[in-house]
Amino acid sequence: MYEVYEDESIPLQIRRLMVFDEICKLAKKEPDEIIHLSKFTQLSLGVMYLKDFKKFIAFGGVFEYAQTPEEVIEQRIRIFPNDEPVKCALTVNLKQFTRPASTPIQLVWYWNKYVKNRMHAYIDYREEVFFG
Repeated sequence: MYEVYEDESIPLQIRRLMVFDEICKLAKKEPDEIIHLSKFTQLSLGVMYLKDFKKFIAFGGVFEYAQTPEEVIEQRIRIFPNDEPVKCALTVNLKQFTRPASTPIQLVWYWNKYVKNRMHAYIDYREEVFFG
């Protein structure tokens, strides 16, 4: 799948649709579970098929950085290494990126709307743009 996604002769929107179609097929086989294409994309993209509603939702990780001990407490970090006070932290929260969608095409449309309105860069393990 990644070889096809990287083929620049195919328009970007078609490649995105191919990726979403593939992950939606996997999600439909395992309803009510978040499915990722690979372990390297777990923080950037996951899709869940809601069996009761027969709809797909795309999820992704949103990074939050805490610079002060007060911000660390606000992020609800409760596990501290060696019982030492934590002065800064980087956490990843799973966030719903799309509204529930009936088809992969609709999911891509909601995804494009979300990406267009955000300044996030989704990076895979080789530090290349995953959905740019």
